[in-house]
Amino acid sequence: MGLKTGGTVVAVGYNEYGQCNVGNWTDIVQVAAGFYHTVGLKSDGTVVAVGYNEYGQCDVGNWTDIIRVAAGGGHTVGLKSDGTVLAVGWNGNGQCDVGGWDLN
Repeated sequence: MGLKTGGTVVAVGYNEYGQCNVGNWTDIVQVAAGFYHTVGLKSDGTVVAVGYNEYGQCDVGNWTDIIRVAAGGGHTVGLKSDGTVLAVGWNGNGQCDVGGWDLN
């Protein structure tokens, strides 16, 4: 996956779950790749995701005010501008237990 200068994204490779379906993404400032999902941070602080979503790792459509994103095997993490952290997806090893985090 690559982030182009104009805020669009390109991706190649294994696409069984649609994780490379980023051709219509615009205004992206950061990208992250999980095992079978791809996450994009838009300049307005919202987040988009495509790919495998069995554990809810792509359920980021209501996230706002995000300044950084990360993707793991089956989870997605977002850092909000106020320093708090959000996480969705598989939590089998506690990787989404970020409810009390404040990174300020």
